Amino acid sequence: MILIYSLIILLFPFIISVNVLIYRAMVKKAIRKYIEPKLKEKGLLFINYKWPGLLSTGDFDNGWNITLNTGGNTSQSVYVYIYYEDSSGAKRITARIDTTLWFINSVTYSSEL
Repeated sequence: MILIYSLIILLFPFIISVNVLIYRAMVKKAIRKYIEPKLKEKGLLFINYKWPGLLSTGDFDNGWNITLNTGGNTSQSVYVYIYYEDSSGAKRITARIDTTLWFINSVTYSSEL
């Protein structure tokens, strides 16, 4: 019985760590492939990003969602605050990254850049 409790206690931090690593990898991939090119296209400078919080959707009004597609693949929306700079100073916008497993489907913004 002690062995089972020990395994549960050891697995819990491992599962959380894996989820954090997946989140960070997806955000960095989205920044590199989608967000930074979009900001450069608009003449803006990317500064940094920040996690908005657990179950937070940032500046979006809709709630946190995870859905099950008909093919059985889970899709999830990941939210991140993007800090950028334009001619008037630093600003923040929320990006929603729609993912299916390890793939990024789309990146949308809470307001126009």
